[in-house]
Amino acid sequence: MKKIAILASGAGTNAENIARHFAGSDRARVTLVLTNVRDAGVVGRMAQLGIDTYYVPNAQWRDQPGQIADFLESQGIDLVVLAGFMRKVADVLVERFRGRMLNIHPSLLPAYGGKGMYGHHVHEAVIAAHETQSGVTVHQVSEEMDGGAIVARQSVEVTPGDTPETLEAKIHPVEYELYPRAIEQVLDQLDGADTSDQSESSTSSCAEQWASALGMKGYSDAEAERRQAAATPPPMPPTPPAYVPARMADAPGCVPASPGPQFSTPEAAPRMPSTYLLWSVLCIVFCCTVFGIVATVFSCQVSSKYYNGDYEGAERASRRAQAWIIVSFAAGVLQATIFTPLYMLMTM
Repeated sequence: MKKIAILASGAGTNAENIARHFAGSDRARVTLVLTNVRDAGVVGRMAQLGIDTYYVPNAQWRDQPGQIADFLESQGIDLVVLAGFMRKVADVLVERFRGRMLNIHPSLLPAYGGKGMYGHHVHEAVIAAHETQSGVTVHQVSEEMDGGAIVARQSVEVTPGDTPETLEAKIHPVEYELYPRAIEQVLDQLDGADTSDQSESSTSSCAEQWASALGMKGYSDAEAERRQAAATPPPMPPTPPAYVPARMADAPGCVPASPGPQFSTPEAAPRMPSTYLLWSVLCIVFCCTVFGIVATVFSCQVSSKYYNGDYEGAERASRRAQAWIIVSFAAGVLQATIFTPLYMLMTM
């Protein structure tokens, strides 16, 4: 049976959907989750399913990704699945799990991918460009952000009157259906590779391979034993203790439960407040540029705070962005109704 590890930072709806999909499968199972946000919603969801979640700080992802790869390999992980993981995966992790690491993106890649294109930002950009189609893409993770080989895609119609929120509501059900199916497809490929490896190794016995490697054919038993003893490598030095991240079941606020870890008060992450990014940009162009820039700064803070688990900070940033949009609009109206006519009178 293949073992799947999920990397997640947010509410964990996709992670839960994947875990439930494979819960009764005899070919694969989600065995652990890694998160870079201690109080992310995914922690509670996985606790309810009895799946261990491990907290790995952002500094560890940045400075010691090799240790994380070592840990995943020590747990026998066959496939790594990113489900709302809000970090660029380090190159060493990509290399160690080349062809065995997947991500999902809420657009039809390569359109609306790359740096800064995630979550609500994607939907806002699609609406602002008046696209008639968007969708979901599952792809292999590579060193280039959102640039890996595409595994599966499914389109979603964008209709007149759609907002970023309504488009997001259309996208989510497609993600829930497409991601498990794409994972099944990759598992088929991994199973095929395993079968090929086994068939090649069965062409000669282990004893024949060992004897051939030592050049023992044609020697007497005594000479063969002497050569085998000479070829035996010296004992390896003791290995240092393996890296193990902090299991969330051992974190403060958790209580033991059967059959798996259970959190005392986990709650699913609240819905991300509106970023008002499109309105902020419009204020820069058509109203007061200075106030519009201030609104844009707060708009950009909404998603970054939300995906770092600072839900209250995201809500504050959203309210401030809205307030500065109103100020910018008022300044624009004031300019159009008073200062512009006054300027025209003075120049006549």
